[in-house]
Amino acid sequence: MFFSSDHPKHEFEESQQCISRGAICYLCKNKFSLVEESSNAFYCCQGCGSSFHKDCLTVTYPKCHEHTLTFIRRKIPFPCDVCGQKFPDEMYGCLQCDFFVNRHCIYLPKVIKITRHSHRLSHVLRMSDGDKVCGICRSLVDVGYGGYSCIDKTCNYFAHFDCIIRLNVWDGKDVEGEEVAASEVDDVAPLLLVEDIDGESTWRHFSHDHDLLRVVEEQESEELCQACILPTYKTGKFLRCKECDFALHETCASLPRKMAHGLHVHPLTLHVETGDGFFICSVCNQYSCGLMSYKCNQKDCGFKMDVRCASFVEPFNHTALPHDPFYLGVDFNEYIYRCYGCRQRSRFTARCVQGSIDFDFKCLNLPGQVEYKCDDHPLTLYYDHEGHSSGWCEICEEIIEKRRIIYTCRHCFTTLHVDCILGKYPYLKCGNRIKVNGFEVKISSNDGASRPICQTCHRICQDKQVFNGKDQVCFCSIKCIPSQACS
Repeated sequence: MFFSSDHPKHEFEESQQCISRGAICYLCKNKFSLVEESSNAFYCCQGCGSSFHKDCLTVTYPKCHEHTLTFIRRKIPFPCDVCGQKFPDEMYGCLQCDFFVNRHCIYLPKVIKITRHSHRLSHVLRMSDGDKVCGICRSLVDVGYGGYSCIDKTCNYFAHFDCIIRLNVWDGKDVEGEEVAASEVDDVAPLLLVEDIDGESTWRHFSHDHDLLRVVEEQESEELCQACILPTYKTGKFLRCKECDFALHETCASLPRKMAHGLHVHPLTLHVETGDGFFICSVCNQYSCGLMSYKCNQKDCGFKMDVRCASFVEPFNHTALPHDPFYLGVDFNEYIYRCYGCRQRSRFTARCVQGSIDFDFKCLNLPGQVEYKCDDHPLTLYYDHEGHSSGWCEICEEIIEKRRIIYTCRHCFTTLHVDCILGKYPYLKCGNRIKVNGFEVKISSNDGASRPICQTCHRICQDKQVFNGKDQVCFCSIKCIPSQACS
């Protein structure tokens, strides 16, 4: 017979008759095996009928505490001495030391590596000072409770236990005693200097077979970076091929071949895209004709990220809210966020901590300025955070809702919807051929004197781009493109 502070008036009894077939342990939630049932390796509470493994009622784990811990439950929740969270149903205690810990914190790994930080993190039971902010949720860390601290003594990075375990930021591996993996160190440079003669440098990028020259150009042109599909002249410095029309922004060309990014729990590798001529970014959910993308190293993961999303670093300063930095969201498991810029649901967001504003990566990656043929000035990205009326869009002539990201001219007060000026597919390149469901189409600009009719929905194609198939067949969107079997 066994007594527990969990049931001060009930008795725990070893009895084969007290357990039913298929019963589940109250603590570990696992079913009792036939061997356990026959060997009486469990306890039953005669008062409430709960069943427990013997090994679940007491825990001996020196890495957490030097004494044996006993299962305790009280009706009034109390905080865990390790993480500070309250777990009324899964607490263990050492009465000798007045130490109480929840079940999950007992077996926390000693050393971990998360992609949100460049160094490994070490398990700390208590923090002595109160100056640190959790690197994940951005809230203050309570003095007296523990967390994960950077192993580099010169680095102040710290994270709550709860943020590490509950949120999708850790791959679940304990790296204590393991050597630093190859994915945690710098890889071969993506851009190599071939020669430098009289101040003119020649470079070679791993994605291209020809040599590249560094160019500084500020005049407006239609040339696009092959990686991000944005104009090259916007940044001033870029690399242009000596023999063909290949061009890359210098920042895109310098992106590392291997990367650990906070948007995904596994390491990523930069790949040259092959196949259908386009891909869908797992983060911003945008279609892209970009030459390169980051792919997960895990065999069956399927995560893929474009170079625009990969360029996000904390703190991130957004053009629409230049004075308030953005940090990565805290949970990428579900579509729980609603973007303040476009009002669409998203898994991946960044948050402006001061204003509690979430932007998805489609809105975060928008160019800060665009050109509009009916305005002499560049239009600037703007977020109506105060809820003032933004007027009418001059392209579609429909009202612009309050608290939306828009493009506006500060001089002429021109206002435009983002989709109206950029189109639904701003990162698909006109002139390229792509395959959608096995059906090949050519991406074309929809700037003719008359608008074509979509072959599928039979509506006028109003977007900036159309998709032309064989025999002058036209589609207004990728969703309207049929499969090869239906064509």
